[in-house]
Amino acid sequence: GQGEAASIRQMVAHATTAYGTDPAKAHVTGLSAGGAMTSVMLAAYPEVFAAGAVVAGIPYGCGVDVVSAFSCMSPGADRTPAAWAQAVRDAHPGFAGPWPRVAIWHGDNDATVAPRNADELRDQWTAVHGLGQTPSRTSTLGPNNTRRSEYGPTPGQAAVEVNKVPGIGHGTPVAPGTGPEQCGATGTQHFIASICSSYWITRFFGLAGTPTEPPTEPPVDPPTEPAACWTASNYEHVRAGRATTTGGYAYAKGSGQNLGLYNTFVTHTLKESPAGHYTIATGSCP
Repeated sequence: GQGEAASIRQMVAHATTAYGTDPAKAHVTGLSAGGAMTSVMLAAYPEVFAAGAVVAGIPYGCGVDVVSAFSCMSPGADRTPAAWAQAVRDAHPGFAGPWPRVAIWHGDNDATVAPRNADELRDQWTAVHGLGQTPSRTSTLGPNNTRRSEYGPTPGQAAVEVNKVPGIGHGTPVAPGTGPEQCGATGTQHFIASICSSYWITRFFGLAGTPTEPPTEPPVDPPTEPAACWTASNYEHVRAGRATTTGGYAYAKGSGQNLGLYNTFVTHTLKESPAGHYTIATGSCP
């Protein structure tokens, strides 16, 4: 109910009230410190999130200050499943479930957050769900043979899954390319060429989607309206809904044009034509 966790909770509530998002389909994921925050959100607000994915993170209740947090990162803390689960229950006393489903991703060669944290996270969340620590199913994913262990009676709907990625250090595994199981790009130290974890996390969340049914009647073109233009910073374009932001960059909504860094210093004139489709204006603009 306070601090950064409460702020994130407020963001979820705002998305629901402002944009009509489905509160039953709220999910949370993060890398490293964001993975630790994912653990916090799932424990402190289990009624808010259907599922979460912890990428190279630590269990909830491990680090309570800077010193203990670094100790949790490496070499890691060894506690019983019951002790880890009690930490989660103490975060939200009286909550009876259902608890969020949890996917855990970790690189085998992570020298920043010790890989043993994946096992401790598994112990924590399997115990919360009343499950043992022996997997119900095991398999391998992708060309690099990521090792997946699933916990729970329902195939494809595991309460907890652990994905151990061979050959990578501390970061989010991505698979550069345009194939159906590829995603992302390398180029920074925390995005590592491997398997597309985002693809598999989206499937775990149940957000992979289905093909859109074609309309039963041909659409009617709306009347043509004069193009409208706005000149503003990338920050203001995003606030006004004319652009979106991903990875620190702003992108024009509709066209997807890269507008540059998401800040108050980069300025563009955007033209809207048709409604909801924005492009960088060239030449004259009414």
